[in-house]
Amino acid sequence: MSRLTRRGVMKATAGAGVAALGLSAFSGGAAGNLSDGEFQRLSVNSENKIVNEDGDTFVMRGVNIPDPKRLERTKHLRGKSGQQLVDMVTNNEAGWYPRVVRVPAQPQDIGEHPMGHTGPEYEPGELESPDVVADDRRKMRPSQPVAFTQAELEDYLDNYYDPIVERCAERGVYCIVDFHRHWHEQPPGMEGDAAAENHLPYNSPYTNYWARNTYSGSQVEFTEDDPGSWGHVDQTWIDAHGYGQTGSGTPYAYENWQVNEELLEEAQMFWEEAASRYGDMDHVIFEPYNEPTSPGIWGPVEGCGAEKQHGLWRTFQDDFMGPILDTIRQYYDGLLLVGVPGWCQSIQALHWRDFNQAGYEDIAVTWHNYAGHDVSQMHNWFNDTDYQSPDDVEAETGQSLDNPYLAPPDSVDMPECWGWEAYEAAGLQEAMEYHPIAVTEFGWVDNTDVSHWLRGSTTGLGTTNEYGVPFFDAIEQDDRLSWVAWVADVRWHPTMFGYEDGAAEGELDLVNDNFYDTPLEDIPSPCPDLPCEWNILDGEDSGQYIKDRLEEYQDVSVPFDLETTGPGDENGNGNGDGDPQDTTGDGLYNDIDGNGETTATDVTEFFDGFNDEYSDPEYYDFSGDGQVTTTDVIELFESL
Repeated sequence: MSRLTRRGVMKATAGAGVAALGLSAFSGGAAGNLSDGEFQRLSVNSENKIVNEDGDTFVMRGVNIPDPKRLERTKHLRGKSGQQLVDMVTNNEAGWYPRVVRVPAQPQDIGEHPMGHTGPEYEPGELESPDVVADDRRKMRPSQPVAFTQAELEDYLDNYYDPIVERCAERGVYCIVDFHRHWHEQPPGMEGDAAAENHLPYNSPYTNYWARNTYSGSQVEFTEDDPGSWGHVDQTWIDAHGYGQTGSGTPYAYENWQVNEELLEEAQMFWEEAASRYGDMDHVIFEPYNEPTSPGIWGPVEGCGAEKQHGLWRTFQDDFMGPILDTIRQYYDGLLLVGVPGWCQSIQALHWRDFNQAGYEDIAVTWHNYAGHDVSQMHNWFNDTDYQSPDDVEAETGQSLDNPYLAPPDSVDMPECWGWEAYEAAGLQEAMEYHPIAVTEFGWVDNTDVSHWLRGSTTGLGTTNEYGVPFFDAIEQDDRLSWVAWVADVRWHPTMFGYEDGAAEGELDLVNDNFYDTPLEDIPSPCPDLPCEWNILDGEDSGQYIKDRLEEYQDVSVPFDLETTGPGDENGNGNGDGDPQDTTGDGLYNDIDGNGETTATDVTEFFDGFNDEYSDPEYYDFSGDGQVTTTDVIELFESL
């Protein structure tokens, strides 16, 4: 019997059982947002709204947390375990009211690869030496598909992911199981180098393109040695043939696009295992692929050459995402949150063909937005400005495209298309008319050391007043929009919390810049006794404002019976139901509920489970007689 099943069976009678032994017990009680047994399978209705089984509209609002294995590996560095973090951000008594928690499962963590999401830095000439890459795992990143084995995946889910999925159920929140595959196609070197993103060949070890073009003609041929981006294909063809040729016999046709079979294999391996585990759980929602990156669907809905990208979009729906959805649907019939190319910004392709037309039901489409995106800098998330020249945009809005935008080059083929990317490539464009939209990533931080995509431009738009307030005002206008903020953490940016005792990312001395290559004892551990206090970021940073919005909308379009009590405090202290652990170093699991300390609550839970979950003498034989009995419960109690 799996731990997920066992825990549900054994929870009920601990207090009474310990009392029968003559021991006092603390009352615990699971707390959370939804009442026990209130979870319902979610779907999409004819009005493009997410609904429960009763047909009532449910607007999902919540937060992301880091990858559970990364959290476990760095819990003494971060100051909290994964269970403690879930406890903290679901504690109603401390003012937290999420309805969903999004849990990224990163291939790089599953397979223990070097961390990060941008290319490594190189000294001049290093790239020409194959030994450099062969001898340094950091210079091999990102992790190429297939990035993990079946055994690594099962270990990951058993020991790191299962407990978080279970914890979300116990805390009364939906759990978004997010296959968090992505990569920024950035050439090796520093951000801002002359070599721009998407200019690497498809077969480069620094990219994870989901498709490439295979067209071959007398004047133009595309191979694996060519950059795997739509922009390169388009410009190469234009240079050879001029504008306007988009029909059959061109590289834009559907038959010329080939998906990355290794990447597809990796995603299907993950979902074959994950969907079979969690598919019958009403509190899970599946997000099949976090951010399909390049080739993106960059272009307007119509005109200006939009038809060039129709074949690429069909390739994505039918040949890449389609097989992943088919794998999941073998085990799960609930709501799916489906990402789109271009880092979940190329949402305009739904105007050409939505997922219902492609044969898939109960789909919400994910959209990601940060303060540095073009649409954010003009507060134009709904794309309500038509294609216009910079002068026309300024006349209409009073804001110049020259700052922070650059005027388009003179080589743009049609003046009426000027400015299209800022207004048509990365916004919603009324996509809610086709599917509900789940904004599963957005955030901001007022820190100039953070990537400009997250903080806003150098003009300083990554602030609560300049980004957070107007963004929330926009997305809360429509109950076909849900949101999940990135990220409840002190390390992943944009952070919602600070931990003053923790080391910053650049201050860590890690082997290959990697938590997994670095021995556990060599990872800084400023918090030996978990959990440690985090400070929520306020003012112009995102943390407190997001928390306040969760409280403000705690019962708006939330059609469930809600409880408002919760053990623990603002920092994850209190009763827990996490993995048992040894906090004394004697090899015995004295911390039964996994909250970092041994209390009477641990005795209560130990008594209720010693004949089932806690029956292994290796870890629970406190009396030393080679078996686990009530004597061991008494021994644990007397050790308090």
